[in-house]
Amino acid sequence: MVNYSDIKNKYKIEVKKTAQSELAYLTHFLHAESKIENEGYKAKVKKYVNEGLIQESILEEPYFQQKLNLNWDVPFPPVKSDFTFIDLFAGIGGFRIALQKLGGRCVFSSEIDKAAQQTYEANFGEVPFGDIKEFTSYEISDLEIDQMIPDHDLLAAGFPCQPFSLAGVSARNFLGMSHGFHDQDQGNLFFDILRIVKVKRPKVLFLENVRNLKSHDNGKTFSTIEMMIKELGYSFDWKIINSESLVPQRRVRTYMVCFLNQKINFEFPEISGDPLPLKNILEEKVPETFTISDKLWQGHQNRSRRNKERGTGFTVKLADLEKPSNTIVARYYKDGKECLIPQENSNPRKLTPRECARLQGFPEEFILHPSNSSAYKQFGNSVAIPVIFKIGKNIQKFLVKE
Repeated sequence: MVNYSDIKNKYKIEVKKTAQSELAYLTHFLHAESKIENEGYKAKVKKYVNEGLIQESILEEPYFQQKLNLNWDVPFPPVKSDFTFIDLFAGIGGFRIALQKLGGRCVFSSEIDKAAQQTYEANFGEVPFGDIKEFTSYEISDLEIDQMIPDHDLLAAGFPCQPFSLAGVSARNFLGMSHGFHDQDQGNLFFDILRIVKVKRPKVLFLENVRNLKSHDNGKTFSTIEMMIKELGYSFDWKIINSESLVPQRRVRTYMVCFLNQKINFEFPEISGDPLPLKNILEEKVPETFTISDKLWQGHQNRSRRNKERGTGFTVKLADLEKPSNTIVARYYKDGKECLIPQENSNPRKLTPRECARLQGFPEEFILHPSNSSAYKQFGNSVAIPVIFKIGKNIQKFLVKE
């Protein structure tokens, strides 16, 4: 039996190299559950086909993995699917872990950050494609999108929130692609999601964003998102949810679920219960390298004193271990000010990357990026997996019915 690690070593799968896109094609092909029809796709894969490992004839077969006899020696291998999904702005795979646990099979992933791609590949055996605009820019036809992005039941995306206006172009005109992609709005990544939705028509959209999305730009951003999704024929349900009863972190986010079948009466799960204490996820023995320096600790205290006197700005507070942590954000690696753990007879310390993983509900077998700063950024940008799982479970029952 061939191990995935053997393939990785043979083809030197290192996403820091310029071959990242080709490696994305290869690893997506290895994950493919059925025949890949697009000849351009197969041509890219053939660059990495070796007759002693993968016969080119297997490219013509719908169930090549049975012949390849591949062992996925990664923490989260592909699963037998009850439904399919794509993972956009994938980060390190928070959506993917939750949806695979529910029986979903990922058929396409995209993430532009190189370090996040490395973490994703280490855990799933798949190199994500890079910039989603490689598949959605206005130079690419609907037919090409249809061929290059597999059919899927669910589109998952924790998309970046950027300021945008319709700039005089109505939602209906934009969705008709008459000229909307030629103006300044082409820079907004939400429009790339819409382009895929317009062509592929998945059964459901599962989106996540920051708490303030609802009030962003005086409500215009959220209204535009809702309007444009409805223009495509989808329902639009949303809820702001705090994760603190599922993980020991106060992480409040906006979740949106949109069904193509508008007759579906979707309800978000009731997420309640006592907030979980931070102490539950702390490691017993933590290296001294995570203790902040005298200079940094004094700087935190000095800034806090000045800000308190003027009545605004950051004030450092040591974490209360009996309560959830503050929200972990991407900048946490810089100075740890969002959550400093008190230590007896010592300066406070930062959370370790593994503790940050636990705050987001990542399993213990999840492989961390070897760079602490990259790991902190990745968990700060991630989703709370137990929240995604609970919402996904309510979505799943409708996918099964469909």
